[in-house]
Amino acid sequence: METSLGECVERFVGTKHNHETRAWYAKCLAPMVEYLGPTRTLSSITYAEAERYWRAVQARRGCWESHPTKPTQQRPLSPATLHNHLRAARTFWNAMVRQRLVAFNPFDHLTSPRDTRPVVMKAISPEDLRAIWQVAQHSSRRDFALLTVMATTGMRAGELVSMNLPQLDLKQGIAWVQGKRGWRKVFLGNAGVQAIQAYLAERPASQGHALWLNAYDRPLTTDGVRQLVDRLAESAGITGRHNLHAFRHRAAQAWLDQGINAQIVAQALGHADVTVTLQIYGNQDDRRVAQAIRQAELAPFAEPPGLEELELEQIAQLLHPPAH
Repeated sequence: METSLGECVERFVGTKHNHETRAWYAKCLAPMVEYLGPTRTLSSITYAEAERYWRAVQARRGCWESHPTKPTQQRPLSPATLHNHLRAARTFWNAMVRQRLVAFNPFDHLTSPRDTRPVVMKAISPEDLRAIWQVAQHSSRRDFALLTVMATTGMRAGELVSMNLPQLDLKQGIAWVQGKRGWRKVFLGNAGVQAIQAYLAERPASQGHALWLNAYDRPLTTDGVRQLVDRLAESAGITGRHNLHAFRHRAAQAWLDQGINAQIVAQALGHADVTVTLQIYGNQDDRRVAQAIRQAELAPFAEPPGLEELELEQIAQLLHPPAH
């Protein structure tokens, strides 16, 4: 007997390591299961039914439904939300094809609407980051250490709260965190290491392995981090974007602005593919594009550096690298 659509989706969601990833897939796939029917067999679902479901999603009105803080708005779903629904469906059906539970993906011919809206940067501004960092410095050692690590490593919120003492090596500046695809290595800078050391000096030593503790000496959750950041932002008078992912965006943009190779940025962020890094963090608003172009406006007139401008010893090293 074939497994039903509802059972396959439930099993697929359960294979995801990260709690937030599981919640994202469950949310994005729930409308598909409800529309097509949870008891349907996979092989009975056709291209035409997938098209009808996709048209229904595009015609749907009602944003922020069941959101904990934002009121529901009666308007069409945004291009980004539509893209998420289609991406989740495609990923699920591709997994079913790989498992040979179906012969084809009924969603593989569908496309998301093009997002023609102006690019809105999702990063916290440098000014707001500095302001909230200064407030955290006067709040507590824990708050300052947590904000410093979040701002300088680009960790996801779930990865941040997964930090624990046994997998923290401050001497080498390394922390192992629970990422989307399992444990991954994160490199800490001097600022982060020093801030954590100061926090550990006052952290209760007998309260388990979790690095970050709340006011009741229990492991801090992502909701706890969110409340902490909101409290610091309010004290700093910040009204701009300061959600937890905005700190990750800020770190990625700063690294790319510093000329760090995109492949290195992708590895630091825990992305499996550098194209994901460039798609999410490579887009720029008009202000940043204009600033970059104006700084380099005379570059087309300049000659590129040639070998004749290098010292002979440097040229020899370039032509004949030293043997290892």
